[in-house]
Amino acid sequence: MEFLYTRQQMEGFKGYQSKVKIGNWSEDLELEAAKLKSYLMKKERGELKCTQAEDRFAHALQPAALNPRSNDGYVHFGDIIMLFNQATDGCLACDPQEPLQEGTFATTSTWYTEPCSRNTFQIVPWQGRGDKKDAMFDFRDDIVHFGQKIQIKVNPSLGANESVLASYPRTPTSFSRYSRNLEVVMQDKNNWNSVWEVQYLDPQFKMEMEGQAVPTNAPVALLHCGTHQHLASDVIKYRNDYGTEYEVFGKSFSEVVKGQLGVRERTMLGDCNRWCFVTAIPSEGG
Repeated sequence: MEFLYTRQQMEGFKGYQSKVKIGNWSEDLELEAAKLKSYLMKKERGELKCTQAEDRFAHALQPAALNPRSNDGYVHFGDIIMLFNQATDGCLACDPQEPLQEGTFATTSTWYTEPCSRNTFQIVPWQGRGDKKDAMFDFRDDIVHFGQKIQIKVNPSLGANESVLASYPRTPTSFSRYSRNLEVVMQDKNNWNSVWEVQYLDPQFKMEMEGQAVPTNAPVALLHCGTHQHLASDVIKYRNDYGTEYEVFGKSFSEVVKGQLGVRERTMLGDCNRWCFVTAIPSEGG
């Protein structure tokens, strides 16, 4: 009985090619031609994995313009902004290609601080039912105020179905991937889980600052109205297709500020809870 394959080929050895005329070289030649034909067809249709990844990165990292409505130094509804975190020295970002639960996808704090589609967001007011605090103020302008309910929506250029930043209570099946704190995601549902409140950092002046305009490029805190925990990010490595970024989650960090003579000690939020609304990237010339 004559074998069409060598002993090495029957045992799974792939070292021989069709050009050496060993074994069933004619069949190997036809198989190589079929693989080449399939490769060229997928390349023409854009179905190659490398092509899909290139298109995905080009879409998510396309430059985005920060578009403030006014240059008065305050945050306005409708502004395209970036959210910088003081602890990670990075900005909030999202990845629609990393789905988590149904209708949600991942958020991180990225080191890539150039404005692009995945790390810029739009500030919109919450239009639903609020709490008792909302009855104290009657905001009729388009400026964001301390104590006001807002939503943080993805940049429309990302095409993520107008998803908004949300958080959920921690359960045995719902928690942040690494730190096991409250999970923070982007979701396509418009409910109370996606409502945030802008707060002043210093608790000594927190009540006095409610109702005042929120300045840009100044540290603030974002309180989640559903869980009453603050938006946070820490130097916890989060590996995804964009490299090593940092995890975003919900937790209130506290640090005690020592008082001087005649001044009481007070508890401030930690660096992990300090965020800045950035509406313009400073130039190299200052």
